[in-house]
Amino acid sequence: MSIYSLSCPTIGCYQNFNCDPEFLNKIVAVAFVKKSASGSIDKTTSSAWMLSFFQASLDGNAFLVFNTSGDKPKPETATVAGRGMQTTKALAKTHTVNVMDMQGVVQSNVSWYNDMLSNSAKYDFYYFTPDRIWDASGYYVTVIGDPVITAELNTYQMAEVSIQWVSKTNPLPYVFNTSDFLEGLYFSIVDATALGSPTTLFTLTNSTPVDPDWSVVLNQAGMLTLGDFIWSLQDGADAVPQGLTINSETGFITADGGTDNGTYNVVAVVTNAAGCVFGSLEITVVVDL
Repeated sequence: MSIYSLSCPTIGCYQNFNCDPEFLNKIVAVAFVKKSASGSIDKTTSSAWMLSFFQASLDGNAFLVFNTSGDKPKPETATVAGRGMQTTKALAKTHTVNVMDMQGVVQSNVSWYNDMLSNSAKYDFYYFTPDRIWDASGYYVTVIGDPVITAELNTYQMAEVSIQWVSKTNPLPYVFNTSDFLEGLYFSIVDATALGSPTTLFTLTNSTPVDPDWSVVLNQAGMLTLGDFIWSLQDGADAVPQGLTINSETGFITADGGTDNGTYNVVAVVTNAAGCVFGSLEITVVVDL
Protein backbone atom coordinates (compact mmCIF):
# COMPACT_ATOMS: atom_id res chain seq x y z
CA MET A 1 0.00 0.00 0.00
CA SER A 2 1.33 3.42 -0.93
CA ILE A 3 1.98 5.70 2.02
CA TYR A 4 0.25 8.46 0.03
CA SER A 5 -3.05 6.62 0.14
CA LEU A 6 -3.32 7.37 3.84
CA SER A 7 -5.34 10.36 4.93
CA CYS A 8 -4.36 12.89 7.57
CA PRO A 9 -6.09 12.54 10.93
CA THR A 10 -8.30 15.40 12.05
CA ILE A 11 -7.15 15.57 15.65
CA GLY A 12 -5.66 18.42 17.62
CA CYS A 13 -2.50 16.80 18.96
CA TYR A 14 0.68 16.72 16.90
CA GLN A 15 1.10 13.45 15.01
CA ASN A 16 4.00 12.20 12.94
CA PHE A 17 1.74 10.90 10.19
CA ASN A 18 2.25 10.38 6.47
CA CYS A 19 0.13 12.93 4.58
CA ASP A 20 -0.36 13.28 0.86
CA PRO A 21 1.97 16.12 -0.22
CA GLU A 22 -0.02 16.81 -3.40
CA PHE A 23 -2.34 19.19 -1.57
CA LEU A 24 0.37 21.11 0.22
CA ASN A 25 3.35 21.85 -1.98
CA LYS A 26 2.90 23.03 -5.54
CA ILE A 27 1.60 26.58 -6.03
CA VAL A 28 -0.85 26.72 -8.94
CA ALA A 29 -2.08 30.34 -8.72
CA VAL A 30 -1.57 33.58 -6.81
CA ALA A 31 -3.80 36.59 -6.14
CA PHE A 32 -3.15 40.22 -5.29
CA VAL A 33 -6.06 42.20 -3.81
CA LYS A 34 -5.95 45.91 -3.08
CA LYS A 35 -5.89 46.51 0.68
CA SER A 36 -8.52 49.20 0.16
CA ALA A 37 -10.84 46.44 -1.11
CA SER A 38 -9.93 43.84 1.51
CA GLY A 39 -13.33 44.20 3.18
CA SER A 40 -15.03 42.91 0.03
CA ILE A 41 -13.31 39.50 0.30
CA ASP A 42 -15.86 37.12 1.83
CA LYS A 43 -14.05 34.26 3.56
CA THR A 44 -17.07 32.58 5.11
CA THR A 45 -17.16 29.70 2.59
CA SER A 46 -14.97 28.46 -0.25
CA SER A 47 -17.53 29.48 -2.90
CA ALA A 48 -18.06 32.93 -1.37
CA TRP A 49 -14.31 33.42 -1.20
CA MET A 50 -13.88 32.54 -4.87
CA LEU A 51 -16.77 34.75 -6.03
CA SER A 52 -15.43 37.70 -4.06
CA PHE A 53 -12.04 37.24 -5.75
CA PHE A 54 -13.76 37.28 -9.13
CA GLN A 55 -15.81 40.35 -8.21
CA ALA A 56 -12.68 42.17 -7.07
CA SER A 57 -11.10 41.33 -10.42
CA LEU A 58 -14.18 42.62 -12.28
CA ASP A 59 -13.97 45.84 -10.27
CA GLY A 60 -10.28 46.29 -11.03
CA ASN A 61 -9.32 45.67 -7.39
CA ALA A 62 -7.52 42.35 -7.81
CA PHE A 63 -4.99 40.67 -10.05
CA LEU A 64 -5.46 36.90 -10.37
CA VAL A 65 -2.56 34.94 -11.85
CA PHE A 66 -3.66 31.47 -12.92
CA ASN A 67 -1.76 28.33 -13.91
CA THR A 68 1.60 29.36 -12.58
CA SER A 69 4.16 27.10 -10.95
CA GLY A 70 6.02 27.47 -7.70
CA ASP A 71 6.76 26.12 -4.23
CA LYS A 72 5.37 27.03 -0.85
CA PRO A 73 7.57 29.47 1.09
CA LYS A 74 10.39 28.20 3.22
CA PRO A 75 10.52 30.84 6.00
CA GLU A 76 13.76 32.15 7.41
CA THR A 77 13.38 32.94 11.11
CA ALA A 78 15.34 35.82 12.61
CA THR A 79 16.83 35.20 16.04
CA VAL A 80 18.36 37.24 18.85
CA ALA A 81 20.17 36.29 22.02
CA GLY A 82 17.96 34.27 24.30
CA ARG A 83 16.91 34.86 27.88
CA GLY A 84 17.51 32.60 30.84
CA MET A 85 18.33 29.12 29.64
CA GLN A 86 17.45 29.97 26.01
CA THR A 87 20.43 30.27 23.72
CA THR A 88 18.42 32.16 21.11
CA LYS A 89 14.95 33.64 20.84
CA ALA A 90 12.91 33.35 17.66
CA LEU A 91 11.56 36.55 16.10
CA ALA A 92 9.67 37.20 12.89
CA LYS A 93 9.87 35.00 9.81
CA THR A 94 10.76 36.18 6.32
CA HIS A 95 8.54 34.33 3.85
CA THR A 96 9.52 34.09 0.19
CA VAL A 97 7.29 32.63 -2.52
CA ASN A 98 8.94 31.99 -5.88
CA VAL A 99 6.66 31.37 -8.84
CA MET A 100 7.39 30.96 -12.52
CA ASP A 101 5.76 33.20 -15.12
CA MET A 102 5.64 32.27 -18.80
CA GLN A 103 7.95 34.34 -20.97
CA GLY A 104 5.18 35.82 -23.10
CA VAL A 105 3.22 36.84 -20.02
CA VAL A 106 6.26 38.51 -18.49
CA GLN A 107 7.02 40.42 -21.69
CA SER A 108 3.48 41.76 -21.98
CA ASN A 109 3.31 42.57 -18.26
CA VAL A 110 6.67 44.27 -17.78
CA SER A 111 4.97 47.59 -16.95
CA TRP A 112 2.78 45.81 -14.39
CA TYR A 113 5.80 44.27 -12.68
CA ASN A 114 7.61 47.62 -12.71
CA ASP A 115 4.62 49.23 -10.98
CA MET A 116 4.43 46.43 -8.42
CA LEU A 117 8.02 47.10 -7.32
CA SER A 118 6.81 50.31 -5.67
CA ASN A 119 3.10 49.57 -5.17
CA SER A 120 3.03 45.96 -3.94
CA ALA A 121 2.63 47.05 -0.31
CA LYS A 122 -0.87 48.25 -1.26
CA TYR A 123 -1.97 44.66 -1.96
CA ASP A 124 -2.90 41.64 0.11
CA PHE A 125 -1.40 38.37 -1.09
CA TYR A 126 -2.90 34.88 -1.38
CA TYR A 127 -1.47 31.75 -2.98
CA PHE A 128 -3.14 28.51 -4.00
CA THR A 129 -2.17 24.85 -3.99
CA PRO A 130 -4.50 22.09 -5.23
CA ASP A 131 -7.77 22.37 -3.27
CA ARG A 132 -6.23 24.85 -0.80
CA ILE A 133 -5.88 28.60 -0.36
CA TRP A 134 -3.15 30.09 1.82
CA ASP A 135 -4.05 33.45 3.31
CA ALA A 136 -1.11 35.85 3.67
CA SER A 137 -3.33 38.94 3.76
CA GLY A 138 -2.70 41.69 6.27
CA TYR A 139 1.05 41.79 5.66
CA TYR A 140 3.07 44.05 3.39
CA VAL A 141 4.52 42.17 0.44
CA THR A 142 7.33 43.00 -1.93
CA VAL A 143 6.96 41.72 -5.48
CA ILE A 144 10.15 41.34 -7.50
CA GLY A 145 9.19 40.51 -11.06
CA ASP A 146 12.33 41.31 -12.99
CA PRO A 147 11.93 39.36 -16.25
CA VAL A 148 15.08 37.23 -16.06
CA ILE A 149 14.40 34.36 -18.43
CA THR A 150 15.66 30.88 -17.62
CA ALA A 151 18.25 29.50 -20.02
CA GLU A 152 16.55 26.35 -21.22
CA LEU A 153 16.31 25.11 -24.81
CA ASN A 154 13.98 22.17 -24.44
CA THR A 155 11.04 23.52 -22.42
CA TYR A 156 8.93 26.62 -22.10
CA GLN A 157 10.82 29.81 -21.37
CA MET A 158 9.82 31.10 -17.94
CA ALA A 159 10.81 33.93 -15.62
CA GLU A 160 10.95 33.81 -11.85
CA VAL A 161 8.86 36.16 -9.72
CA SER A 162 9.48 36.52 -5.97
CA ILE A 163 6.92 37.63 -3.39
CA GLN A 164 8.26 38.33 0.07
CA TRP A 165 6.78 39.41 3.40
CA VAL A 166 7.60 39.31 7.10
CA SER A 167 5.35 37.90 9.82
CA LYS A 168 5.62 36.01 13.09
CA THR A 169 3.34 33.21 11.93
CA ASN A 170 2.92 30.96 8.93
CA PRO A 171 -0.10 31.29 6.60
CA LEU A 172 -2.85 28.76 7.34
CA PRO A 173 -4.44 26.66 4.58
CA TYR A 174 -8.17 26.57 3.96
CA VAL A 175 -10.19 24.26 1.73
CA PHE A 176 -10.76 25.92 -1.65
CA ASN A 177 -12.17 24.82 -5.02
CA THR A 178 -9.11 25.48 -7.16
CA SER A 179 -10.53 23.49 -10.10
CA ASP A 180 -13.23 26.10 -10.73
CA PHE A 181 -10.97 28.96 -9.69
CA LEU A 182 -8.27 28.06 -12.22
CA GLU A 183 -10.81 28.29 -15.02
CA GLY A 184 -10.83 32.01 -14.32
CA LEU A 185 -13.38 34.47 -15.63
CA TYR A 186 -14.30 35.00 -19.24
CA PHE A 187 -17.29 36.28 -21.15
CA SER A 188 -19.33 34.12 -23.52
CA ILE A 189 -20.76 36.14 -26.40
CA VAL A 190 -23.90 35.22 -28.34
CA ASP A 191 -25.94 37.39 -30.71
CA ALA A 192 -29.54 37.23 -31.95
CA THR A 193 -28.52 36.21 -35.48
CA ALA A 194 -26.13 33.45 -34.45
CA LEU A 195 -25.89 30.68 -37.03
CA GLY A 196 -24.03 28.41 -34.68
CA SER A 197 -20.86 28.53 -32.67
CA PRO A 198 -18.35 29.94 -33.22
CA THR A 199 -19.11 31.85 -36.46
CA THR A 200 -21.77 34.53 -36.72
CA LEU A 201 -22.70 36.27 -39.99
CA PHE A 202 -23.38 39.98 -40.46
CA THR A 203 -24.09 41.69 -43.78
CA LEU A 204 -23.43 45.41 -44.18
CA THR A 205 -25.19 46.88 -47.22
CA ASN A 206 -25.15 50.56 -46.26
CA SER A 207 -23.61 52.92 -43.75
CA THR A 208 -26.29 52.19 -41.10
CA PRO A 209 -24.72 50.47 -38.08
CA VAL A 210 -25.76 46.85 -37.56
CA ASP A 211 -27.00 46.00 -34.07
CA PRO A 212 -25.74 42.47 -33.35
CA ASP A 213 -27.88 42.36 -30.21
CA TRP A 214 -24.99 40.85 -28.30
CA SER A 215 -25.72 38.79 -25.20
CA VAL A 216 -22.80 38.54 -22.80
CA VAL A 217 -22.68 36.16 -19.84
CA LEU A 218 -19.95 35.02 -17.48
CA ASN A 219 -18.69 31.46 -17.51
CA GLN A 220 -18.86 31.37 -13.71
CA ALA A 221 -22.17 31.16 -11.89
CA GLY A 222 -22.95 33.51 -9.04
CA MET A 223 -24.25 36.98 -8.36
CA LEU A 224 -21.40 38.94 -9.92
CA THR A 225 -21.79 42.53 -11.08
CA LEU A 226 -20.43 42.73 -14.62
CA GLY A 227 -20.15 46.51 -15.01
CA ASP A 228 -19.66 48.21 -18.39
CA PHE A 229 -18.45 46.41 -21.49
CA ILE A 230 -15.84 47.60 -23.98
CA TRP A 231 -16.07 46.20 -27.52
CA SER A 232 -13.34 45.95 -30.15
CA LEU A 233 -12.53 44.10 -33.36
CA GLN A 234 -9.36 42.07 -33.78
CA ASP A 235 -7.79 40.21 -36.66
CA GLY A 236 -9.00 36.69 -37.18
CA ALA A 237 -8.45 34.57 -40.28
CA ASP A 238 -8.55 37.95 -42.06
CA ALA A 239 -7.22 41.31 -40.99
CA VAL A 240 -9.81 43.88 -39.92
CA PRO A 241 -10.25 46.02 -43.05
CA GLN A 242 -9.95 49.78 -43.02
CA GLY A 243 -13.28 51.42 -42.27
CA LEU A 244 -14.82 48.42 -40.50
CA THR A 245 -15.39 49.47 -36.90
CA ILE A 246 -17.33 48.53 -33.81
CA ASN A 247 -18.77 50.97 -31.29
CA SER A 248 -16.82 50.39 -28.07
CA GLU A 249 -19.91 51.05 -25.91
CA THR A 250 -22.79 49.52 -27.88
CA GLY A 251 -21.10 46.83 -29.97
CA PHE A 252 -22.77 48.14 -33.16
CA ILE A 253 -20.76 47.29 -36.31
CA THR A 254 -20.26 49.86 -39.10
CA ALA A 255 -18.50 49.94 -42.46
CA ASP A 256 -17.85 53.32 -44.05
CA GLY A 257 -17.51 54.13 -47.72
CA GLY A 258 -13.78 53.46 -47.62
CA THR A 259 -14.24 49.79 -46.78
CA ASP A 260 -13.58 47.40 -49.65
CA ASN A 261 -16.42 45.03 -50.44
CA GLY A 262 -15.76 41.44 -49.48
CA THR A 263 -16.12 38.80 -46.78
CA TYR A 264 -14.03 39.17 -43.66
CA ASN A 265 -13.51 36.62 -40.89
CA VAL A 266 -12.57 38.65 -37.83
CA VAL A 267 -13.01 38.43 -34.06
CA ALA A 268 -15.33 40.47 -31.85
CA VAL A 269 -13.85 41.02 -28.39
CA VAL A 270 -15.50 42.27 -25.22
CA THR A 271 -13.70 43.24 -22.02
CA ASN A 272 -14.88 44.67 -18.73
CA ALA A 273 -14.02 48.27 -17.88
CA ALA A 274 -10.91 47.20 -15.96
CA GLY A 275 -9.66 45.21 -18.97
CA CYS A 276 -9.08 42.14 -16.80
CA VAL A 277 -11.89 39.90 -18.10
CA PHE A 278 -12.56 39.27 -21.74
CA GLY A 279 -14.44 37.12 -24.20
CA SER A 280 -14.25 36.64 -27.94
CA LEU A 281 -16.42 35.40 -30.81
CA GLU A 282 -15.41 34.63 -34.37
CA ILE A 283 -17.65 36.53 -36.76
CA THR A 284 -18.02 36.81 -40.52
CA VAL A 285 -18.82 40.23 -41.90
CA VAL A 286 -19.96 40.62 -45.54
CA VAL A 287 -19.45 44.15 -46.83
CA ASP A 288 -21.50 45.02 -49.92
CA LEU A 289 -21.78 48.79 -50.02
